[in-house]
Amino acid sequence: MFGRPDQWKSGKNNGKIMKSYLRLFWTGVRASWAMYSVELTPLVLFGSKIPRAVLQALFFVLIAKAAGGSQLARFALVGNAVHAAVFPAIIYMAIVIELEKWTGTLPLLIASPMHWLPLLVGRSAATFGDALFSTTIVLGVLIPILSPDIAGLNLVRAAPLLLLTVASASGLGWLIGAISLPLRWGALISNMTAYAMMVLCGVNFPLTALPPMFQTVGRALPMTHGLLAVRAVIDGAPYSQVMRLMGTELLIGLLYGMAAWLLFGYRLNVARQKGNLELV
Repeated sequence: MFGRPDQWKSGKNNGKIMKSYLRLFWTGVRASWAMYSVELTPLVLFGSKIPRAVLQALFFVLIAKAAGGSQLARFALVGNAVHAAVFPAIIYMAIVIELEKWTGTLPLLIASPMHWLPLLVGRSAATFGDALFSTTIVLGVLIPILSPDIAGLNLVRAAPLLLLTVASASGLGWLIGAISLPLRWGALISNMTAYAMMVLCGVNFPLTALPPMFQTVGRALPMTHGLLAVRAVIDGAPYSQVMRLMGTELLIGLLYGMAAWLLFGYRLNVARQKGNLELV
């Protein structure tokens, strides 16, 4: 799986393999940030990205405030801040896989004797930076206006839980990318999924407001349990009270990530066997 079996016989070879994987990972990281910096020009950042994130959150928060007062507005504010981080994890993680096809580098992954996983993990690095940036912007702009009672210390305590939630959601993003690899609709599928999670994962209203069938779907998606944990910590709960929620969140993310890993690896193997290097 990671290198050839005959390379596992000595510690020296294992060390070389690990160094090769680290080089692949850092190559992916550099490529990720290089592409991100080229695409995210100051005009795109201040003219589109920041206004979109803030205005989308503000829209739902104001609706919540009109419908349920300041308490529901605070609920929607935290939910939309977390969704602002999960959104790029779903979209861009799917695109990371899809771009290998559209940029013409997929044949290199198919033909390479090294495993593809370290490179793709590195290629996803900028997504986590984007996720934290989006959440910080939403909270930094809207908290002083709409919910100044949220303690800054609790936000700091919630940050590790947010990172774990984003990591969990990235497994679903990778799975969408692996599923949509033979198709031309990857961006459409990932966008639809990310917005469906806004309805199904308790972003703007409690999960219990949904019909039972949709509650079941929501609990099977990443972000749902992580969002509950983030809300609790922001409200002052200790980590000990949310460990079960975060354990469930990480388990769900691992299941999606494992499915993505198996499916993408299967597609590469089929491409090698059939010699179809352009469309697996």
